[in-house]
Amino acid sequence: MIIGFQTANYFARATNYQSSVEAWGEAERKVIETFSLAEFSNICRDIQGAGFQNMELWMGHAFPKFMTPYFAEELKKIWQSHGLNVYSYSCSLGDPIHYPRWTRLCFETAQMLGIDLITSGISKESAPVIYSLCKEFGIKVGVENHPEKHPDEIKAIIGDYGDLLGAVVDTGWYGTQGFSAAEAILHLKDSLLNVHLKDVSEAGKHDPVALGTGIAGIAECVYALKEIGYDRTVSIEQEAGEYDPTEDCAHALQWVKSLIDDKKSDSQSVML
Repeated sequence: MIIGFQTANYFARATNYQSSVEAWGEAERKVIETFSLAEFSNICRDIQGAGFQNMELWMGHAFPKFMTPYFAEELKKIWQSHGLNVYSYSCSLGDPIHYPRWTRLCFETAQMLGIDLITSGISKESAPVIYSLCKEFGIKVGVENHPEKHPDEIKAIIGDYGDLLGAVVDTGWYGTQGFSAAEAILHLKDSLLNVHLKDVSEAGKHDPVALGTGIAGIAECVYALKEIGYDRTVSIEQEAGEYDPTEDCAHALQWVKSLIDDKKSDSQSVML
């Protein structure tokens, strides 16, 4: 497994961590309005300093409306200068039926950045349009769960488009919805393209906390990934509004690595 840092963890960084998940839109606007190449270099420095070699790039740090080939090249030079690899572009593809220009901008941005996987929530109705863009741009889309309460809903969105659409399990959102994230991983094993390892404080709320301190069953999720022989990417996700999550993510990286290396789990199936 390739373990990376989700840069959306820094959604509140531009507010000096005077925000909350509930105020996401306002904090995101602040990130976009104040963004600079110097700030991106600082972000990459901190991610690398926390022990990461890979990351998932959030659209707040590569906003489609302002992306140009030059700016994309500068972003790539910066993350590469810090020894980082980017494996996914995490964004909102929006509504391609009624607002197709935005969705196309997202695909164009990923292409300029040289990223061949987009992670986003999409609707079943939009899947045919997204699929056609995947074919046009040579990019896959991982369908992420947020409002979905059961992995069958993700399967229904992917439908017959499984050659270019796949699943991204957000463990925190399954925890919020009261569904076992480990079970979702097993359920979606044949279409998994990426995983967001996130923990939340309790079901019914979306309050991200340090991995292993909430109710999402992170250890069970890692064991489930091992059970299915998953060898793709896993993003450490802890979107903190009131404090810098870098240290927590550094600890999470080492903990998840230890779970992957745990030989005791190799002979145990995940009990659900």
